Amino acid sequence: MTDNNAKKGKRAEKKVAKGIDGTRKAGPNNPDIKKGGDKVEVKDYKKPLTKFQLQKAYQQNHADVIVSTKGFNDEALDHAKKNMPKVQLRRGKTGKTLVKRKS
Repeated sequence: MTDNNAKKGKRAEKKVAKGIDGTRKAGPNNPDIKKGGDKVEVKDYKKPLTKFQLQKAYQQNHADVIVSTKGFNDEALDHAKKNMPKVQLRRGKTGKTLVKRKS
């Protein structure tokens, strides 16, 4: 990861944290943002997240909420609805909910 990409990722995390009223944690073995008891993972890629990238993001920190600034592709959304019932997916820097979490 180049310095420019790292700065871009940090900026995205800060904007999402502000948009959802969370606290940015980051660092190794920590989720990007904590909001209440939820772990929030932020992904800032140039294209929508794929199914593989979604699975990897979940496996890293067992996030409760995954935010992608560019959204998710159809395959990733279908996978999340069928196989990840406790994960909430959000799109954009303000975190518009795409897939709601099932209790």
